[in-house]
Amino acid sequence: MQTIVIANNKGGVGKTTTASQLAYYLIRDGYSVIAVDLDGQRNLTSALQGARIIGNALEMVDSRKTPEFTVVPGELVLIEGDRDVPVNSDDVGLRSAVEVLGGLGGADFCIIDTPPAFTGLVYGALISADFMLAPIELKRFSLDGVEAVLRAYVQVQQINKEIGFLGLLPSRFDAVKKTERETLRQVIEAYANLIIPHAIRNRTGYEEAEAQGIPVFDVPTRSGKEAAAEFGAFFEWFMQAIKKKED
Repeated sequence: MQTIVIANNKGGVGKTTTASQLAYYLIRDGYSVIAVDLDGQRNLTSALQGARIIGNALEMVDSRKTPEFTVVPGELVLIEGDRDVPVNSDDVGLRSAVEVLGGLGGADFCIIDTPPAFTGLVYGALISADFMLAPIELKRFSLDGVEAVLRAYVQVQQINKEIGFLGLLPSRFDAVKKTERETLRQVIEAYANLIIPHAIRNRTGYEEAEAQGIPVFDVPTRSGKEAAAEFGAFFEWFMQAIKKKED
């Protein structure tokens, strides 16, 4: 099983959009997926309304017991979020996350959505993961968090030496705004080897998909179709990046 943690210590950068649509595109291609919502805001839980719930994040962490379940090819199952999931950075939460998330299995992929902070649970998830993916918003105050993201990855890599960094994914990009185009240029110059060569635009199709709890490729509007093509291109890149490590 390949475990991908979607993380950034900034809120509103598109983590849930990335996590939910990755899950939907994976099951569309016949893969089995476990989605884990570690964010107390429960946005991923809302965005995956059709998924079969197999557990609760708070109960899982508190009990240190991995849910028992089976999943078939093309099926999406969900460990739902809980508003009382701890947000502190203590070692207890870290060890609990490592134990229960490291014990998950039985699917092709595990996609973990995280809160906008590097809590003990998030570090535990990263220690248990195969890959880290960091959506970033192209606004100056959001970019301040990029160094924190990279620092967290380096810290985790000291323990989980096999974790791969998929990259920084430009998200909620408004290509009409000159400031965002300029910021993207600067980010590419500063982090040339870390920027994913795709951008998730600021489209209403993604908002409609999350509001309805459906894949963006099922949104019938023009914006939905544009978003589906755009995310589909990123998804192809994503699968190639995963396979490179497998090879």
